[in-house]
Order: sequence, then structure tokens, then C-alpha cells
Amino acid sequence: MARKPYVVASVPVKNLDDLKTALSVEDADFVELRLDYYENPAEISYESLAGKRLIMTLREPSEGGFRGFDAEAKKRLLRLWRDFGFVYDVELRFVERWGADYDNAIVSIHLFDEVPPLSSIVSAVAKYLDRAFAVKVAVKPFKGYKAFLASLLELGDNVAVMPMGVEEAERIAFALLGSKLVYGYVTQPTAPGQPHYRKLVEVLRKVYG
Repeated sequence: MARKPYVVASVPVKNLDDLKTALSVEDADFVELRLDYYENPAEISYESLAGKRLIMTLREPSEGGFRGFDAEAKKRLLRLWRDFGFVYDVELRFVERWGADYDNAIVSIHLFDEVPPLSSIVSAVAKYLDRAFAVKVAVKPFKGYKAFLASLLELGDNVAVMPMGVEEAERIAFALLGSKLVYGYVTQPTAPGQPHYRKLVEVLRKVYG
């Protein structure tokens, strides 16, 4: 059986009440703070959050994010999160364009429309596997997408894959096939097809004990 995946409970943080809601989650492996929903994420007191199992995400609009941010401001936040020991999610395109640090980060690829050849995605994923906490690939369904995602899982234990906009059972199935991470929502989905995180916790508890 594949290693038990980490359940990530994702929260769009629009205000400090949302942050409190996120911090109240205790039964997920990680809580993702989707800070692209927050108007000025630099004003949050990250020092007070140090030591908590959080994933910081400032998603680019081109890859499904809510609000865009200046690249230099984003790089400053990434460095701050790294210094406080948080796992953060950064797009592969951002890493390659701006030279952002990705040690122990989640390097993510979101494919909404055109899908590159599998060989190019394999090369991209393999390039970051050794130093990243995980390399995550999310795709909208296309002909052959299930085999496409399953083949990426063969690259190693640090790969996370997920289809977007499909039945919840498919997301769960890829978690059981070996995806390192599986995402669920707390208050509202942050990606199409996300199940509630408690459903993920319940299913995985039944499977893995």
C-alpha cells in the first residue's frame, strides 16, 4: 500500500477571522493559508504562527489565484516564511522566472488549458524532487489525464497529483495511489472538486487505521 498522504485543509484567508478559523483546525496534517485572498498579507504577524503546521500560499492568478502581487513583494514573503520555518507553495514558473528558493517548499504546476507533452512535465517534476517538500501537479481533465497523473506518481514519494473539477472520489483515488498531498476545504473550496477535509480524514483513517 502507498504511504499515507498528508491531508491539507485549505482556507481562503480574507480577514483575521478567517485566520482564526484556519488555526482552529486540529485534525488535518497541514492547514493551507490561501493568502492571495488577503489584501495585504505582509501585515500578518507570522512570528506568532511559527511552529504551527501551516502551508503558506500566495497563488498566482494565472494558476488559479484570487489576487496578483508584485513579484518582489512575493519574494520577500517567501524569504520571511522560509526564515520562520513554514512550508510554502510556490509555482514552478515563478521559481524559474524569479529564482525563488524552493528548498522544502511545494513546487506547483497547474494545467488548465494546454497540456504539454508528458515528457516535459516529467522533466520539470524530476528537476525539483530532491530539494522540494513536494512537487504538485494539478490538471483539468483531458483525454488520458488519469494515466498522465498516475505516471507522475512513479517518479517518487515527493510527488502530489490531483485532477480539478472532477468527482471527489477521483481526488481520493489519487491520494490512495500515492499522492503525497491531498487537499480539502474548511469553509469553501479553493479549487474545483475539493471535498471537505474531514471527509478525507475519515476515509484515510478507515484505510490506514
